Amino acid sequence: MGRYSGSDQDSAPKHSELVEALQHFFVTKIRSSWETSEYSFTVKDLLDEERRKSFLSEQATQQGLKLGGTGSAAVGTLFAKRYSVWVMAVVSAFSLYDTLLQIENDVVRVELTGSGRMRYESQLEQCLVANADLTKRRSQLTMLKGRLQLHLETIFKGVADDTGASEKVMWALIAHNVQQLYAQMIHDESIWKTAERLTRIQEDRSVWLAPQGDTESPFASKLKCFEHPRWQGQPLLIRRYCCLAYQVGSGSHAHGYCNSCPKLDSESRLRNLLQS
Repeated sequence: MGRYSGSDQDSAPKHSELVEALQHFFVTKIRSSWETSEYSFTVKDLLDEERRKSFLSEQATQQGLKLGGTGSAAVGTLFAKRYSVWVMAVVSAFSLYDTLLQIENDVVRVELTGSGRMRYESQLEQCLVANADLTKRRSQLTMLKGRLQLHLETIFKGVADDTGASEKVMWALIAHNVQQLYAQMIHDESIWKTAERLTRIQEDRSVWLAPQGDTESPFASKLKCFEHPRWQGQPLLIRRYCCLAYQVGSGSHAHGYCNSCPKLDSESRLRNLLQS
């Protein structure tokens, strides 16, 4: 994930800046309501068993895996990890640009890139996010959180059924990237720029992590932060579960463990970070 910045506190979100940032950092294209999409799949398609299996089978092939065979669970966990990129686009649009993305199943579209990764497409909501009234802003985000949770639950159930991946692990991968995103935003002054924007980011983060009644938020998975005397970079949260990306490819195309993988020891993690 690279560095990016939000809109100024006293101005309306800059549409072109928002569109560019979502495309660049989260491979999420914003489509106008009158435009025809070039992306093949809607999320609604992924709720159809036959269409979903076709999508996952092609994704598995692009990663050197096989749906229903060895590595099938990795297809599911990597789907969740990569879908979290779109989730981060939703989070960033709200917290940095005070903008709601549409998350309806027949609006959000996904496309495979040829390497097993995905790119995304959505539209902007017409309603504006409250800025001055933090209570109203919190209410808007709470509603978005609930809608997004239902959105993910429905998709993950089908993907888990087809791949054998654990829904618990899939959710943990989403939670990790949402929390890592907020850790980066809060840590980097070039992102928040003003005290007012930092306050919004911190308030928004508290909503994502807040329990829902007696139930813990699925975005609030408890994570440890990497600590090492020689590491002075931005905060790095360690995933609770391996995403199984190391099962992708072989030889010179082998993936290896991610920098945030719990399978890495401290020195190996540091070495990877310093080399990246």
